[in-house]
Amino acid sequence: MEILPVTIKFLTPVQLWQDYDPVSAPLDISIEYNKEVGDLSLKGAYFTAYSEEGESVRAFAEIKTATRSPKKAILCVMNSADQAAMAEGFDELIKRGFAVMTLDVSGLPDEEGRCAIYSEGLSYASFAAGTPDRFLASPSAKNSPVFLWTKIARRAITLLEYFYPKARPAVMGAETAADIAWQVAASDSRVAALVAMLGDYSDPPAEEDDTSNADSYTMALSAKSAARQLKCPCLIATAANAHGGDVEKVNEVVCQLREGIAYTLVVTPRLNAQIDSADLLMTYKWLDRAIKGEETPELHLLSDLANDRLSFTLTCEGVKQQGATLYYAYNDAEPGCRHWHELPMKKREDGAFVADVPVWAGDHEVYAYAVSSIAGGLSCASKGFGTLVTSSTEYLTSHFLLDTESDHGFYADNSAKTFLSFKDDFVISEAPDGVPGFCGKGELRTNILSEKGRYEPATALHLSAYSGTECEIRVILLKSEEGALVKYVATCPLEAGEWTRLSLDVDDFKTEELIPMKDWEGLCSIILPDTDDKYYNNFLWM
Repeated sequence: MEILPVTIKFLTPVQLWQDYDPVSAPLDISIEYNKEVGDLSLKGAYFTAYSEEGESVRAFAEIKTATRSPKKAILCVMNSADQAAMAEGFDELIKRGFAVMTLDVSGLPDEEGRCAIYSEGLSYASFAAGTPDRFLASPSAKNSPVFLWTKIARRAITLLEYFYPKARPAVMGAETAADIAWQVAASDSRVAALVAMLGDYSDPPAEEDDTSNADSYTMALSAKSAARQLKCPCLIATAANAHGGDVEKVNEVVCQLREGIAYTLVVTPRLNAQIDSADLLMTYKWLDRAIKGEETPELHLLSDLANDRLSFTLTCEGVKQQGATLYYAYNDAEPGCRHWHELPMKKREDGAFVADVPVWAGDHEVYAYAVSSIAGGLSCASKGFGTLVTSSTEYLTSHFLLDTESDHGFYADNSAKTFLSFKDDFVISEAPDGVPGFCGKGELRTNILSEKGRYEPATALHLSAYSGTECEIRVILLKSEEGALVKYVATCPLEAGEWTRLSLDVDDFKTEELIPMKDWEGLCSIILPDTDDKYYNNFLWM
C-alpha cells in the first residue's frame, strides 16, 4: 500500500482567523464560586471555550478584583500549573483597579481539581495527556495546539466582557503561553495591550527533506507572524541568556512590528538570567500606563568605533531619563552562553547617556543593549544590536575564571520552568569552617570568562569544594563542537567536613557515552549541578 505524502495548506494569520467569531457561540457559564475575601471579589467559572463537530473544551477561569465596576482588565494565560507562580504579584494590578483573570489551558488540575477539560478528540492540546507538540502545523496551522489554545483565550476575553463589559482587556503570557498571548493580541481587536514574558521564541524543527510543517508554523502561528499583525501597544520582558528567550531572538520579533506600534522592552541582565518580583512589579506598572494610553519612551542606541574603544550613545524621545546602564557581550561565544558585562552610562549635558567598551584583536562583533530608568519606577531597554569592530590591540589574558572576592561569574539556573528567582538563589557565604565560597539552589552556571572577558586554555581546571558529608559532585563543561553544544561531565569525590582541592585534566571530562574530551578549545560554560549544602571557590586554569 502506497503512503501518500501529507499536503500542507499554508495559511496567513488573516486567513487563519477570518472565519472565527469568539462571541457568537453561547458561553454556557457554570459558576463554581462567587465570594468576597476581604476587599477582593473572587469568581471561579467553567465556560465552553470550544464546541464543534462533537468535540469540546470546558475551560476554567478565575477573576479577582477590588473594584465593583473595573475599567481595566488583564487575561493571564497559564500554559501549565507551574505558572501559577506568575500570579504572586497580581495584587499590584488589583490595587491599580484591574480585574485579573487567570485562565488554564493546560488540562492539569490545580489543588482543587479544576482545569481545562478536553474531549478525547482534542487531547493533542492537553498537557494532561503528555507534552503537546505546539509546533504541529500539518496539514494546516489549524491543527496546532497553539491555534486551539488561542481560541480558548479569545473566548475567555468574551467571558471577561460578560462579567465586566466596561473593562478594557489586556493579555499576558509567559514562556510558551507568550505564543498564545501574541496570537490573541494580533487576532482580537478587543485587546488593548500585550505583555509577553520570557517568550519561548524557538524555531520550529524542520526535516532536511521537508520544511513545510516548520514553514507553516512560522508563517501563521509564530510570534514573528503575530507581530506583523499587532495593532495594540506591547511590552516584551526577557532575560539575557534566558531559556529560549535570548535577546537576539526577541529583537527579531520586535523588528516585525509595524511602524507606529508602541512597544517597550524590559531586559533583565542579572546573573541568574531570570524574571524576578521586581520585574513583575515593573511590568504591571507599565501595563497600567499602556491601558491609560500614556506615552511609551523610544530609546535609540548608537555606536562609534575610535582608537580601540567602542563608544555607545543612548538617547530617549518623549520621556526624561533618570539613569542608564549598558550591557554588552562579545559575540565569539554561543548565543546561549554569553557573559553580559554591566557598565553604568554617564549623562551628557544634552541629556544623552554615553559609555565606552574596550575591544581587542580578534573581536569581530560586540552585541549591546541599554536599559534606561524613567519616572515612576519604570525602566525599559533599547533594541539590541551587533556592531562590527576591528582592532590592532592585543587583549590581556587572565588565568582567573572566578575568585571568591568578586561577586560575579556564576548565575542561578534552577530549571527551564523557573520564572521567579531571588537573591538567596545565589550567595557568597562562609562554609562551616569559616572559609567563604559560592553556594546556591539548583544549578550554578557560568559562561567562560576572566577579568578581561576571556580565558586561556591550560593544563587543568582547578577548583575547591566543600561538603558536610562524604559525597560526589559533578562538574559539567559545555563545549562547542561542529556547530553543536556537547556536554562533558567529570565526577569528583569529596571528603566530609573539609575543603577538597580538585585538579581536573581534560580527559577527566566525558560524554554520556564515556567519550573523553580532547582539548579545552571551544568551551562555553561550566555548570555545577550539585549545590545544595555545597560550597565552591578558587576556580583556576593552570
